Amino acid sequence: MKVTIHTAFERLFEDEASEVVLPGEDGEFSVWDFHQPCLYSLRRGWLRVIPRKGVKQNDYRLLIKRGVAKVDSRSLVIIAEK
Repeated sequence: MKVTIHTAFERLFEDEASEVVLPGEDGEFSVWDFHQPCLYSLRRGWLRVIPRKGVKQNDYRLLIKRGVAKVDSRSLVIIAEK
């Protein structure tokens, strides 16, 4: 899935991922390809983007204060305050 992470001032990350772990209001959860479309409210915590298998790249991690995640079947857009 395509993952894009923004703040109010800049784009922090844009790439493909196999999984994204988010700090949701009700606890930590994962988003995968073909996830049901929805909107999530995010709380303070670590956001972790796990790259697709076969890609020689480390996980991308970001500590956020709060944010919103918009999930579609093949994309995830996160607006966060860090």
